[in-house]
Amino acid sequence: MLGKAMSLKIVVGCLLMSLSAFAAEAAEEVRLKHAQFTPYYENGFDYSELEGAVEVKNIGPSKEVWLHYQAEDGQWVDHPAFYVAATSHGYEAFSFRLPLSGSVSGVQFAIKYQVNGQTYWDNNGLQNYQFDGTNQTDFRHQAIALDDAYRDSSLISVKARARHQGSADKVTMVYTGDDWEHSYRRELTLSHTVADANGVSGVWTGEQYIEYYRHFEFYLEYSSGQQTQIDNYYGKNYRLFSTGDAIGQRPLLQRYPQVYFRGQPTGWNSIPMTLIDDYTWSIVVYFDGYTDFKLDVYDDWSRNFGDDNGDGIADLDGANMKVDTAGSIRIIFNSLTGAYQATPAS
Repeated sequence: MLGKAMSLKIVVGCLLMSLSAFAAEAAEEVRLKHAQFTPYYENGFDYSELEGAVEVKNIGPSKEVWLHYQAEDGQWVDHPAFYVAATSHGYEAFSFRLPLSGSVSGVQFAIKYQVNGQTYWDNNGLQNYQFDGTNQTDFRHQAIALDDAYRDSSLISVKARARHQGSADKVTMVYTGDDWEHSYRRELTLSHTVADANGVSGVWTGEQYIEYYRHFEFYLEYSSGQQTQIDNYYGKNYRLFSTGDAIGQRPLLQRYPQVYFRGQPTGWNSIPMTLIDDYTWSIVVYFDGYTDFKLDVYDDWSRNFGDDNGDGIADLDGANMKVDTAGSIRIIFNSLTGAYQATPAS
């Protein structure tokens, strides 16, 4: 896990690992959907960001998905990908976002999937995925992806990237302001194309005005001739509810698909917690003389958290957590850092 953003570089000719290092290898257990490398300049400093989407075959309840990349010191580092939603044909979607600081000349990476005691890789046929430090997109199993979106009161601004196939390409934003009682279509404009080693992609932009008090929800549609594909965030759609909202803040990032409370107040039965912020889950439980509880990820005890030393940091398979106050207690758990709190609910 990274404690801070790190610069990256390509080491030419260095493969991710040898064949003997693979615990298991099967191309369709894990596959990169798309990845995007974006350098930018802000407040006098250089930054960049690597983000993308992955699909993994759902062959076990307890799984880990990682962006495996090479840091500036030459070491290979794992950065977590986060669950998004179940997709079709027995697959699940995960996303990753890695912010970087400093001058970045390039990056190479692969995707690692661990499940049922096995490790599967998508490393682009032992070549790794590589970006050269410029603004690039690599579409593999996906033809369109939202780049960013922002709401400033009544003005919605959207930018998307799509595989570029020719003059028949069209990108449309399908949106609603009344929870899909009515829907509307807004064609985006092709701003420019980007050609690189991964092919040609188009950058599309558009704006839409809507009453300031309405919740704005949308998805993207890409067509080229007879082909049509959509990006609807795996059925969740993209949402900009109030001024200042930006994609990347909504939908919220999450380490696990769900976290459950289990404890003496519920007879150790599970109750789902609510995702209230990036990686942050919350629930209010009434404690009346019963003090012990734990946090369960998959609702089957296969990955549960306690606290071995009472330091407020959850430990995998740790001892029972404790509450020493009767009444309604709000429990907040950050699944990325492991920090948790149990305080009286106001």
